Amino acid sequence: MKKLFLPIVALAAMALASVASAVAAVPVHAKHLTAACGEKIHAILFAHMAKSGMVLGANIFTALQPVLYSAAQEVSNEPFGVIGAINANFDDKGVAVGDTVAVPVAPVRAPTDFVPGATAPQGDDATAVNVPVQITASKKVSWFLTGEQLRSLQNGGNDNEWVRQLIAQGMRSLRNLAEVAACQAIKVGASRAVGVAGTNPFVSDINVIPDVRKVLFDNGAPMADLQLCIDSTAGVAARKLGIIQQAYQAGSDAERRSGDLLRQFGFQIRESAGITQHVKGTGANYVTSGSTAQGVQNVALVTGTGTVLAGDVVTFAADAANKYVNNVGIAAPGTITLGRPGARQVIPTANALTVGNSYTPNLAFERQAVVGIMRPPIFPDNATITKTLISDAMGMTYLLLQIEQYGQTSWELHLAYGFKVVQGEHVAILMG
Repeated sequence: MKKLFLPIVALAAMALASVASAVAAVPVHAKHLTAACGEKIHAILFAHMAKSGMVLGANIFTALQPVLYSAAQEVSNEPFGVIGAINANFDDKGVAVGDTVAVPVAPVRAPTDFVPGATAPQGDDATAVNVPVQITASKKVSWFLTGEQLRSLQNGGNDNEWVRQLIAQGMRSLRNLAEVAACQAIKVGASRAVGVAGTNPFVSDINVIPDVRKVLFDNGAPMADLQLCIDSTAGVAARKLGIIQQAYQAGSDAERRSGDLLRQFGFQIRESAGITQHVKGTGANYVTSGSTAQGVQNVALVTGTGTVLAGDVVTFAADAANKYVNNVGIAAPGTITLGRPGARQVIPTANALTVGNSYTPNLAFERQAVVGIMRPPIFPDNATITKTLISDAMGMTYLLLQIEQYGQTSWELHLAYGFKVVQGEHVAILMG
């Protein structure tokens, strides 16, 4: 049957070419009619070839393009607030793990006195700074079908829906991993913390929001695009407060009716499923070795034992008012690094350090203080592999591969990403 069908395909193609030439000079409606006929014939031929096993490989992939678009638009997801709150740099340029992407950061300008004169002076030099953000992870999800399994799905009319669900779940899994990585990067790059570890910050009011705002304000954050990303437990507690529920307190019933938390004290409030509890290190009996001046980040510790982890909140006996976030940890006597701008006052020598309790890191920051890079990974060309890029509603670009194998076809969905705090003084933690 296949041998008989091939000449028919050739003749049909020649006939379509002849018809296309003949209608070149006829009115537009005739051209449209001819085109429609051609599409019908093409569909019939394509269907027959597919049923005969003559169409496989890239044609399957092409036929699924609308399905892939549908999955990208309809995918369900957990709260995904952090990546939407940072300076996210999405692109389709391929990268590999360990690659760095330079992100420009404008320099701070020092004010000078204005002096009138006959001629205008030249402006001060301004050197742009590029902050390198490293791609730290390249993840994938994959699945496969044998030829018999694919035909069974096609015969049942379930192949498109099956693929849609797999793509949706793949995007969801990769996106959630990226969200967790973003939360972790922000936590270990923060400056200081407020609140009580282990206590919901909104159990009775929202008074702690001005406290975390003060940290950013005192550190010189521009206060132009403040973000507060909280976990769902804090979100539930906030929604139960009268200042949110009662229209006469909130100013309207918008939050109660929509369920969306509106701005509070300048912060855009978002929720994230990527925020998880930080478990404190085991460090004990550490004291400072030498005096630490105001503004210095590195603090040498001696005599103690155990770990002081990145993300631990620490205090000093001489400076109990400030809860510092440790950015670089130790497992034995050594030097920890406090988040920028460093010590708020002089910490004398032989001063005891206390590692705070485990906490949930709700994240407060200025948008431009955190950079995220998300790219599809580099994948060499291969005759047996078909590649396409698809993006979800958040703008994240994934690489989808279809790999033709021996009696089966495999699919892979890839995403590479990296996150970095570029201005730690504009990031603070609201402990819960």
